[in-house]
Amino acid sequence: MLEFDFNLNAYSSKTDEELVVLAKNEKSAAAALVARYSKLVWVKSKIYANSDTDSEDLNQEGLMTLLKAINAFDPRRGVKFSTFAEVCIVNCMRTISAKSGKDLLSSQPIDETEEEDFLADEETPESIYLYKEFFSELLRSIETSLSPTELRVFNLCVQGNSYKQTAEKLGMTEKAVDNAMQRARKKIRTNFS
Repeated sequence: MLEFDFNLNAYSSKTDEELVVLAKNEKSAAAALVARYSKLVWVKSKIYANSDTDSEDLNQEGLMTLLKAINAFDPRRGVKFSTFAEVCIVNCMRTISAKSGKDLLSSQPIDETEEEDFLADEETPESIYLYKEFFSELLRSIETSLSPTELRVFNLCVQGNSYKQTAEKLGMTEKAVDNAMQRARKKIRTNFS
């Protein structure tokens, strides 16, 4: 079982590019980047999904691609990490969607100069396994630390729902959703500090 010992607040003032450099040696810096980009991955998985099931699969693939982007990013290329990560994630999802028969090439334009696959030779069975284990352990740690209500609110908010949408889906007030998210954030910070 992997152990996580990090404080999310310690990384909040760092830029993405600084975190990428730290992530080469610190798993916690990579986890901080994943936390920053998880909503982007979720939104992109919804755009490129063929069905709800495919959305979940694309989300997992997108998170793995994000980790690969963290490892592959080279700041000397003069590209911001946010741009690089989004291109990698979108290319991965477009490839998977195209293989399943969904044509999105015309619906989601992307900068043609950045369409090359930066990660093709970074993927190994071992790295895929390690990424999956890392995310599984991270998610298990979060799930065990939150109450059922906090976990439902957290999951909906991470998936891109606003507090209002979350409140409607769960039959709660927006203030109750806000309170649950505040408690969830506090527990996550406490557990990972």
